[in-house]
Amino acid sequence: MRIATLNASLNAFDGIAARQAKVDQLQGQMSTGLRVNSPGDDPVAASQAELARSRLARIDQDQRAASLSTSIMAMADGTLAEGTNLLQSFRETMVSAGNGAFSAGDRNILAQQLRSTRDAFLTLANSTDGAGGFVFGGQGTVSNPMAIAGGAAYVPAAGQQRIGEGARFATTIDGRSTFVSLPQGNGVFVTASVAGNTGQGYIDPGAVVSPGALTGQSYQVVLSAAVPSGLTFSVTNVTTGVPVAGLQNQPFTSGQALDIDGQRVTISGTPIAGDAFDLQPSTNQSIFETLDQAIALLENPIQTAQYPEQLQRLQASVDRALDRMVLTRTTIGEEMRGVETAVRNNELLGLNTEQRRSDLQDLDFAKAISEFQKNQGGLQAALQSYSSVAKLSLMELIR
Repeated sequence: MRIATLNASLNAFDGIAARQAKVDQLQGQMSTGLRVNSPGDDPVAASQAELARSRLARIDQDQRAASLSTSIMAMADGTLAEGTNLLQSFRETMVSAGNGAFSAGDRNILAQQLRSTRDAFLTLANSTDGAGGFVFGGQGTVSNPMAIAGGAAYVPAAGQQRIGEGARFATTIDGRSTFVSLPQGNGVFVTASVAGNTGQGYIDPGAVVSPGALTGQSYQVVLSAAVPSGLTFSVTNVTTGVPVAGLQNQPFTSGQALDIDGQRVTISGTPIAGDAFDLQPSTNQSIFETLDQAIALLENPIQTAQYPEQLQRLQASVDRALDRMVLTRTTIGEEMRGVETAVRNNELLGLNTEQRRSDLQDLDFAKAISEFQKNQGGLQAALQSYSSVAKLSLMELIR
C-alpha cells in the first residue's frame, strides 16, 4: 500500500494543530479561571450563566433597596417614638390645666409650653430622610408634607413610595393617616354642650359600652323641669327625629351615667331646665388642629362652665392621636420584619444562584491542569515524532 508523503504530512499537521489549539484553550481558561470564556466554548452554559449573572444583579439591586427601606423605617420609628413623648408631654400639661385654682395667667403660661411642644411636633412631622425626601412624604413631595399656613394641611398624595422587586419595600410613611385623618373624641362619637346653655353643666367624652347597639347617628339629651322639683332628661335621635324609647322624661341626677344605643355619657355639674347636650358621630381632624384648639382654649382669659368638658374632649382627641402613632409604629415594625425576611431570602437565593453560575462557567483547576499537562505532553511527543519522520527520505538512505 502506497501512502503519499504529502498526505501523511497534512494528517500530522492537523493532529499537531488540534493539540496546539487544545493547549491554547486550556491555557486561556487557566488564565481567566473560567471554563466558558465565550458563547462558542459552550453555548448552552454561556446562555444559562448570563441568566444567572442577570439574576445576581437584580438580587444585588433588591438588597440595596432593602437597605434603604430599613434605614428610613428605622428613622420613622425613632421619629414617632420622639413624637409620642411630645404628645404625652402635651397631654400631661393639658391635665394640669384642669386645676381649678389656676388663673388666666397660669393657663397662658401653660399655653406657651403647649405651643413650643406643638412646634417641635411639627418639625418631626416634616422630618427629612437624608436623601432629599421626607420620612412622612406619602407618595412624594418636594416641600414639607405638613403645611400650616392657612390651617393644617397635608400636601402629598396619601399612600407610600415603595421600591425593590415587586415594590416590596416602603421608603415613606403615609403622613395623612398618621397626622391628619384622626378620629375625634373617643374615636366613635363626640359629645358637646349645645351653644346657648345657661346652666353650669358639662358632658364627658363618653365611651362605647355596646358596639353592637351603635347606630352611627346623632342624638340630643334635653333637660326639663320635673314636678314638683328636680330635673328630667329625654333623648331624641336627631338623625331620624324619633324620641329614643325608654329614655323619655327620666329622672336626672348630676354625674349619673346615661346609656344611649351603646353609648355611655355622663352629664355633671349643675345644668338647668332647657340645657341640652349633643352626641354626634366622630369626624376626622388633624392632630395640629387639635393641638391649636387646646392652645386657644388655654389662652382664652374667660373660663366658661364648659371648660372642663372642652378640655376633656381635646384630651380624648390627643389620646386618639397617640393610639394612631402606636398603630403606625406597629405597621413600621411589620414592614421592617418583612424587609429582614426578604434580605435573608435574597442572601440564600444569591448563594444558590452564584453556585449555579459557578457550576456553569468556572474552571475546575485540578482537572484543567491535569488535562493541560496531558495535552502538552502529547503535543511535544507529536512534534518530536513528526520531526523524526520528516527527516526520512529515499535520498537520505542512498547517500
